[in-house]
Amino acid sequence: MAKYGWIGAALALAAQASFGEITLLGACPAEDSATGMRLVWHSDSPSCEVRCGPAGRKAAPFPVAQTRTPVAYTGKDAYWKYTAELTDLQPDTRYVYAVREPGGQPVGGAFRTAARNGAFNFLWMGDVHSTPNRPEKMKAVERLLAQAEAASAAQGGLSFVLFSGDAVKHGQTYACWKEWDGCRATHDYMMAMVPGNKEYYRDEGKTRWHDRWFTAARNNPPNGAPGLAGTFWFRYGNVLFVGLDTLAKEGREMDEATRQEADARQLAWFERVVAAQKGRFAYLVVFQHYPYFRKDGPCSYGGYDFWRDAFDRLGVDLALSGDAHAYVRTHPLRGGEKVGDGTVYAVCAAIDAQMEEPRLADGEGAVAVFDQNGASFGACWLSVAPDGLTLRYFSPEGKVCDTVTVLPKNRH
Repeated sequence: MAKYGWIGAALALAAQASFGEITLLGACPAEDSATGMRLVWHSDSPSCEVRCGPAGRKAAPFPVAQTRTPVAYTGKDAYWKYTAELTDLQPDTRYVYAVREPGGQPVGGAFRTAARNGAFNFLWMGDVHSTPNRPEKMKAVERLLAQAEAASAAQGGLSFVLFSGDAVKHGQTYACWKEWDGCRATHDYMMAMVPGNKEYYRDEGKTRWHDRWFTAARNNPPNGAPGLAGTFWFRYGNVLFVGLDTLAKEGREMDEATRQEADARQLAWFERVVAAQKGRFAYLVVFQHYPYFRKDGPCSYGGYDFWRDAFDRLGVDLALSGDAHAYVRTHPLRGGEKVGDGTVYAVCAAIDAQMEEPRLADGEGAVAVFDQNGASFGACWLSVAPDGLTLRYFSPEGKVCDTVTVLPKNRH
């Protein structure tokens, strides 16, 4: 590591989970993640330096745009939120980056840019609810990450992490975010995350309040639906990913018009995005927090009936969600019926210390459910190739419990 200067020192510190005064450091996707990436971090210092470069080479300083945010978390009333937009990067390249305050220890991370074409893998997880009094939760994240890295190694390893919400127990409480901070999933990979209901929570209760704490912790592309900062889209390789915010219509401090029209705004925006990106992607993946399905069928609060026609019409391959704490996966559906080239809907399992082996409870009908005593635990790793997109649900022991492959659609 030493030959990389203070980037090497930062990565060595990161490996020891020693993060100094810099917190919530991470890489977020750019619209085109083959040539761009977006960094974010928090610091008490009004001056930070960031460096970034391809792994194995000495990195040059990169200019930083810094913004003073008015958002205050419980337990941390004032800070600088820093962002950096990296452009003109090389496709299919691992980059390392590091940040330091004047006279402070550097903090580092890494990400991989997308290849223009070809195969790649990513990890999908959700519903951790990190909190300082439950450190075993983040240990479970590390365990699942290690399992996915080992399982995908023969196919080139993981490229990034997709997260479908509820990273923290209370979005307003900074201690929950600091517990989430430091995990290799947040520092060694680009992470694409949408907000869950818990990111909207104030610390004193479960009322869905606002997205301000989520957006203060992320630097997602500013290309979302108007007035809905929890929405965004990006391309990674030959896949178009669209993140939806299912909580905006419940935010108690959101503008009334924004809340009442949240779904309609997102639908119109989603259709515009897919139309504008036509010809630039082979697969279309949508992800949100509230579930489209539960084990007993379609879920009304997840919006299956609202989104179904648009997903059918625009050829969504995978619709990923969370919140239900039990893995659910449908057959390919169109109009609610099984068809070979329809949309596969899936709900991720919860992540907790209770690492029980999931089991198939009901494989009949349109929905296949893995359930263990009301909840299931694990994650999914997905492999993307020109001839198919494959989702694998695996247990904490690394056992693959469910597999489904989506074939490429004719999008001409």
